[in-house]
Amino acid sequence: MSKLLRVCYICGKQFGLHSIAIHEPQCLEKWRIENEKLPKHQRRPEPRKPEAHKTDGPYDVDAANAAAFASANAQLIPCENCGRTFLPDRLSAHQRSCKPKDGGTSSRTHETSKGYSSPPAIIRPRTVVCYLCGREYGTTSISIHEPQCLKKWHIENDKLPKQLRRPEPRKPEVRSTTGKGAYDIDAVNEAAWRSSQEQLVPCNICGRTFLPDRLIVHQRSCKPK
Repeated sequence: MSKLLRVCYICGKQFGLHSIAIHEPQCLEKWRIENEKLPKHQRRPEPRKPEAHKTDGPYDVDAANAAAFASANAQLIPCENCGRTFLPDRLSAHQRSCKPKDGGTSSRTHETSKGYSSPPAIIRPRTVVCYLCGREYGTTSISIHEPQCLKKWHIENDKLPKQLRRPEPRKPEVRSTTGKGAYDIDAVNEAAWRSSQEQLVPCNICGRTFLPDRLIVHQRSCKPK
């Protein structure tokens, strides 16, 4: 991670040294709004910014960023259907399409007084998260998408100013949980999603983070305040 970037302790995104001071109060206000929308049992205490500790020498940026990232991870909320974790504004969007694995009562219409029951809910096929762009694909499509996405990543990365270019991302390692080839797809998806978040590049005007192809589009209309 660049020494010039700071991690927001609320959302975990990276911002420039000057932009972070503008972003964090806005991010905290957004956090409060989204937290109030959650069911009471999912609401969390307001996050506190980690204290800035100094080492024997200069301020340790890496330690501060690591503490902020850990704080941001603590804000993630598990989906009650699949168990994956999300920031609250993304959780509600995710749950619109996520169905309980067992097809339980949460996804069915209860029987009416006339004995009618709706057909069981269709269980959505498992999807895999691309470690580059963070989008979800079917288990067959992901092997086609990722090489194309990596090629696009290189093209867009080369267009960036030199100080914003990043090393090629590595696909998170898949480790078997049983020794028989099975692995925890939720853990793999979580690692892939975090990898995709590390590809975000901050706008040098407003500090918001984007994938490089979206950053270029955004900067056409972004004006200094």
